[in-house]
Amino acid sequence: MNVILQLKDVIKTYTTSEDPFTALDKVTFDIHQGEFLGITGKSGAGKTTLLNMIAGVSELSSGSILFHHASGNGETPTLPIHSLSEDKLARWRGENIGIIFQSFELMPTLSLLENVMLPPDFSGSYKPIITREKAMQLLDLVEIADHANKIPAHISGGQKQRVAIARALVNDPNIIIADEPTGNLDSVTAETIIQLFEKLVAQGKTIVMVTHDEGFANRFTRRLRIVDGVVSDPLANPEPNSEKSGTHHHRHAHILKDASDARQGSDQSAIVLRNVDKIYEGASGKFHALKSVDLQLSYGQFISIVGKSGCGKSTLLNMVTGIDHPTSGDVLIGGENIYKKSESDRALWRGKNMGVVFQFFQLLPTLTLLENTMLPMDFCDLYPFFERPARAMELLRLVGLEEQAHKLPTAVSSGQQQQAAIARALATDPSIILADEPTGNLDSRTAEAVLNLFEDLADRGKTVLIVTHDPSITQRTDQTIILSDGEIIDESVARALPFLSHPQMLAATKQAKRVTIPPGGEILQLGTAVDWFYMITSGSVDILVDDPITGKHNTEAPLAKLGPGQFFGEVELTKGGHSIAHVIASTDGVELAQLPRELFIKLVEGSPLTRKSMNEIADQRVLENRGTEVKG
Repeated sequence: MNVILQLKDVIKTYTTSEDPFTALDKVTFDIHQGEFLGITGKSGAGKTTLLNMIAGVSELSSGSILFHHASGNGETPTLPIHSLSEDKLARWRGENIGIIFQSFELMPTLSLLENVMLPPDFSGSYKPIITREKAMQLLDLVEIADHANKIPAHISGGQKQRVAIARALVNDPNIIIADEPTGNLDSVTAETIIQLFEKLVAQGKTIVMVTHDEGFANRFTRRLRIVDGVVSDPLANPEPNSEKSGTHHHRHAHILKDASDARQGSDQSAIVLRNVDKIYEGASGKFHALKSVDLQLSYGQFISIVGKSGCGKSTLLNMVTGIDHPTSGDVLIGGENIYKKSESDRALWRGKNMGVVFQFFQLLPTLTLLENTMLPMDFCDLYPFFERPARAMELLRLVGLEEQAHKLPTAVSSGQQQQAAIARALATDPSIILADEPTGNLDSRTAEAVLNLFEDLADRGKTVLIVTHDPSITQRTDQTIILSDGEIIDESVARALPFLSHPQMLAATKQAKRVTIPPGGEILQLGTAVDWFYMITSGSVDILVDDPITGKHNTEAPLAKLGPGQFFGEVELTKGGHSIAHVIASTDGVELAQLPRELFIKLVEGSPLTRKSMNEIADQRVLENRGTEVKG
């Protein structure tokens, strides 16, 4: 196969507040026309940086990237894209590169057809407007043309990824690069996307895909592995050295047992709070920090707690750790009511079952990192005395601090102190890890390494609970708990109405009516009055329109299927009039949180961003409905 792109001795170094960090180290390889090239590696290995080099969206530190493109006269000119100006690079990228992101990056207010028509790069002189016919052909290629007039909110994750693939093909690029394109998809949908890639390669397209999933290795026509910025052929080098950093945890993960081993066979939840109140009394009177909090969290989850300062986040953590007594209510950890223990028994229980990571590290300044890591083992009298140093060293190796083990905390960076604090929190192999703003004092690279470790721990069955002010972290967690004035906001409210303020969300949470509709149950009938805004908490609904021939609603071809986090009823409440479609519970039934008309209108009018969003979605849904009627 012809070489289309060459990377020669590519080095990419980032300069941070600490030492320079080499993300790519003398990377050299070719990309061939018509191949499905896979690049595998763990989080932090340099995969995305490598894609940025190929796409020309990040400047290399040294080396060269050469593009070879066959011309009409049989010649193959070479273009050094690493030395192009920004304008020329943008033009080259728009004409030759199609990019597919893990998170789809679709415009929420545009239809799928309009999203495909939107050029991926507005710079350069190539044709900036894509015809509707061309966009429809691409949607047909990825087998989603039937949904062309829907907005992204009305289709599944797998369907969104298909649209992203169609958009990447808009300018008939020479190379398609895909950054973890199956990362947010279930296994069945991921398989569909891989089959689509294989179909495109069979048609002559070149695809470069990066993934952390080694299970895709045999699907690529060729695979490279990246470890600590070094790219190698795994067939030629099956055991690359991964000791350079602390971002690759699984080599040493045997020091930690799976928390799920003893739990998955039972129905016990990791953490349960039942009607928990916490009232503080001071000279200025009583302060209600937590108000009737109910919470149930499972093992093997990475969970974030967010909310403004003073909302009760730290108090909630103190309830879970047993540091502070609830004024009323029950706190059960692993099925055990921890506040029925004495103070001394609870302290020993906490040391064995919980690892706590603080924002300001709380390392003892006169002890080395190794000695700090050993402290919980000594306190809880766990493991034989002579095994403790080796176990502590293994944990420091796990977080990338083996070489700093015998240094005092003041002799290492703040990021390394936080990593040592995490090693110490893991010393007793607890089933629950709690972290209070653990990345607040870290640079972005070190924060990324800490979050990767938390994700790995959750994958091993541990429950990781993190308090944060950083909204980007919530995108990586399995569940987000939002606190406002000591109360928990309903997650379905937060997902359906994300532009509301937390007090507005809390008002909606308190007045939302919860209902369960069995499979096939009718929720709205075409032409009837709509008095509620409906948010789906679990299950799904089918949106149906009448068949123009029979006059009956066609259950075989629903206009849309809506699932958890989605909503309906906004068209009628914002535009007026009666229901524009039938809505029935799907085959799995549905649970709804319903807001009355008056409250919904009040919330929308009190939030300009929510009003704008609801009007745009309502307009689009009306167009979809009319399009279906015309088609029929």
